[in-house]
Amino acid sequence: FTTQNIAPFIENTFRFGENISVTPGLRYEHIRSTISGYKPNAAEDGLIHADASTTRNILLMGVGAQFRTSSSTNVYANWSQAYRPIDYSSLIPLGSIASVDPGLKDSKGYNLDLGFRGSVKNYLNFDVGVFFLRYDDRIGVIETANGPFRTNVADSEHKGIESYIEFSPVKAFAAPGKFNFSFFNSLAALEAKYVSGDFAGKYVEYAPRIINRFGATARLSDISTTFLVSATGESYGDASNAETGSEDAVAGLIPAYTVLDWSLTYRHKGYNLKFGVNNLADKRYFTKRTDEYPGPGIIPSAGRSFYVGVGAKF
Repeated sequence: FTTQNIAPFIENTFRFGENISVTPGLRYEHIRSTISGYKPNAAEDGLIHADASTTRNILLMGVGAQFRTSSSTNVYANWSQAYRPIDYSSLIPLGSIASVDPGLKDSKGYNLDLGFRGSVKNYLNFDVGVFFLRYDDRIGVIETANGPFRTNVADSEHKGIESYIEFSPVKAFAAPGKFNFSFFNSLAALEAKYVSGDFAGKYVEYAPRIINRFGATARLSDISTTFLVSATGESYGDASNAETGSEDAVAGLIPAYTVLDWSLTYRHKGYNLKFGVNNLADKRYFTKRTDEYPGPGIIPSAGRSFYVGVGAKF
């Protein structure tokens, strides 16, 4: 396998006064992929010689803009095109029970986002925005009478809100000292649905509608500790949004789950000692259904685990 990728690009920032800037850009992608060697035939009882090449030439555009609302806050907006070529692993998946559409096409689309970000003195950091993603010719797995089938399922649209907020009440309402406490929240609310084909109106697989992470950090002199709650909503394993698994265990619901993590750090001069527990409550959950190795079936996530680390900075 060989891949040659040449990608010249150009961009420039244009400033209009002190508060407004616009940055357009162009990127030209030249991709040439080759294969040469032997692979199993369709019946997997012999080998056939493969010697082929594919060349793609793609022009991608994008533009970003920013408006400073104060010395520490700004409103931003971006639009950019996207492109995802199929690769050899998409056409010839190893260790899979799925059949593959020989007419697979490259995926493409574009992304839009608009947001407000910045900080307030030293006690508040935030970034709140909305986004829209168009994904054409999305590749996925659908259930057929002959089993799982990997193909260009349809076009999809993804829209939602992403936000990050970090706030320290100690810094906001008290004099600086050895003790500090802050909490943070990272939230993604997403609606991702197919908008064409047989599955129009169905949710895109592996696209939970809510991903919410809330945590708090306390620090006293050289010791700090962080507690994190990560909650992920339910999603589906295939484009049909089947609620129960098929015989191949690819289609079916991926239930919502919540995971707790805790860590403790001690710092002294240039040294630090870390201790932590991932999946503190030993939650049993899974995030993926697969037709490939080590499946077919669900891939369970790790249970409770501990770690210890030592660091030094010179």
